[in-house]
Amino acid sequence: MLAGDRRTLAEVDPLESRGLVPVLSAVAVFDVLSGVEFTRSRAERARVEVLLRQIPIESFDRDAARRSGELRAELQRMGRTPGAPDVMIAGHALSAGHTLMTRDRALAEAGALLGLSVVAI
Repeated sequence: MLAGDRRTLAEVDPLESRGLVPVLSAVAVFDVLSGVEFTRSRAERARVEVLLRQIPIESFDRDAARRSGELRAELQRMGRTPGAPDVMIAGHALSAGHTLMTRDRALAEAGALLGLSVVAI
């Protein structure tokens, strides 16, 4: 979603029309801001900061950590090793009862096994 590509935005609009409100995990914010800092683009940093002011950000807590650990173990059983931020974001969504939007099919599959509502984009 933060990449701002048209395909992702096309997936968000119908969800919003059903009353679902986009929220971000603090882990997602970390991940995005790390990427922006790496590019050293002031324009990109400004664009992301504007976007971040418009979307509620939820703290990563103990339950999110626990569910993230369960998800990571499930992914490892499947022979998959996604990056820690992706697993933490999905685990956070799982713990909060949110729907996760992801491009990662393995993450979507493992999350669904644990009861995570997933929209694969």
